Amino acid sequence: MKRPNYAYPEVLQGRLPIPIHNDVLSDLSTDGAYLKTVAYANDDNIWFEPDMVGDPKANDTDLHRRFGPSKYEDFSTLELTEPRGSKGVNPLRRIAIHRYRLSSGITWLAKSGLKQADNAIGSIGLARVQDDPAAAEAEADGCMHHLGHVHHSDKQDATNFKHLDLGNVDITKLDIAYVPGSGYIAGLTLYDQINGQHTERLSWRQWDGKPPQGLVHVANEPPDRGDGTVWRFVGLAGSWVDTVGQGHVLARCSGIWKKAEEE
Repeated sequence: MKRPNYAYPEVLQGRLPIPIHNDVLSDLSTDGAYLKTVAYANDDNIWFEPDMVGDPKANDTDLHRRFGPSKYEDFSTLELTEPRGSKGVNPLRRIAIHRYRLSSGITWLAKSGLKQADNAIGSIGLARVQDDPAAAEAEADGCMHHLGHVHHSDKQDATNFKHLDLGNVDITKLDIAYVPGSGYIAGLTLYDQINGQHTERLSWRQWDGKPPQGLVHVANEPPDRGDGTVWRFVGLAGSWVDTVGQGHVLARCSGIWKKAEEE
């Protein structure tokens, strides 16, 4: 049996060489999203954006000024899907994107950053191949695991989320949209590719109609190395802004792809 390829992030922090990239803005040696993802890498078998897409993490003072009392919460879905200890691989079969909204009773108290983030991304739902189907079907989005935070009253409201079954699609590209300086992701779109044409399969956009001023789109996809490498989408990594009593807002993210022969 193949030995699980995992090392705890705090171990990796002390022993892994930290790659130097011209476009890396964060200190990767302390970045939880990076460490949680690279913990499952073996040589060059995984690709993701090491610095994530979105604004760099703000310091505590600027974060509190923008969103009120809050902190960053890093994640990598590989912690749910990759082999670890006695648990084997358990790939994703469904993903759902949930809206962020302020609780109606505290809107007037919220910082401007939270008001601006209304209708952005507040949670990501996940279902795995080996999850209990009955338990997953009990949730409106068909997912057993939720990163971020879903308001209890929103869980059964299908207008607050969109989902995608991954079994019949091969996600080859993400489009991640944000307004620099806002501190959060405004849009996330997943594409597959057939005969060279990209097709939108799942999308959540904060805006309706005209995009907000200053919005930038970043194509997040593994590089074509010209050697025939085939990459398979296996998950997401990134960071939430965890506010005190006002939910989570997706702040940074990247898709994760693995070489097909490593699956």
